[in-house]
Amino acid sequence: MISAAAEAKKNEGNEAFKNQDYPIAVAKYTEAIELDPSNHVYFSNRSAANAGWGKFQEAVDDAAECIRINSQFVKGYHRHGVALKGLKKYDEALATLRAGQRVDFNNADLNRLVTEIEPLQARAERTKRSGMSSGELLKERGNDAFKSAAFEKAIVLYGEAIEVCNDQPGSDLSLSCYNNRAACNQQLSNFSAVISDCSHVLEYDEKNQKALLRRALAYEGLERYRLALQDIRMLLAINPSIDIANKAQHRLSNYVRQLKQNK
Repeated sequence: MISAAAEAKKNEGNEAFKNQDYPIAVAKYTEAIELDPSNHVYFSNRSAANAGWGKFQEAVDDAAECIRINSQFVKGYHRHGVALKGLKKYDEALATLRAGQRVDFNNADLNRLVTEIEPLQARAERTKRSGMSSGELLKERGNDAFKSAAFEKAIVLYGEAIEVCNDQPGSDLSLSCYNNRAACNQQLSNFSAVISDCSHVLEYDEKNQKALLRRALAYEGLERYRLALQDIRMLLAINPSIDIANKAQHRLSNYVRQLKQNK
């Protein structure tokens, strides 16, 4: 049931918004929200008002709450996209707009904003990559391939990046590429390759959490449970809050116990 008092505050906010008095509009929409925090429209309107005077992060938060309350309200996705565009977070803006298009593919406002943001995103990507080294560019291309689930292609690209970094085998870039290549091989169940790449990372960074976890799971995939448990225990000593590692420790402890009993 709509609150009459909240609607009155919303209408006052709408009037202030029309007059481009955005701080007053925000204040009025806030009063409406306090009276009825379940109304998605109030968050949508406050998002627009916050964006109007450059408060883009606040606008993002309000639009996200609007979508959470009512995921079928297309205007919420548009508000979210506008605010993310204001923060120059073009990838995130396009993602939320495409989510909105899945609700209403023919929405003119969404489609118009997508066509505005796509060239901005492409320009930002070109600018970002123009300042990269050849190794960094290869890594980025590998990342793109990984995101597209083209794991074999990503493995090749990470390998090329590693070769470029051959004179600095312990550099952050090189270790990141080894770790990423391990992630690709993990997806393909190439467990020996995962172990090899993670072991290289751990030679230079013995507390690398991603490498410890991936190597442990690869050892498990090869039924080398004691080695897997050893890596998991080392990982949990560094960071005891990793849920997947805690579950793996319980599982691997049972495997190792069974091995001892079967001797």
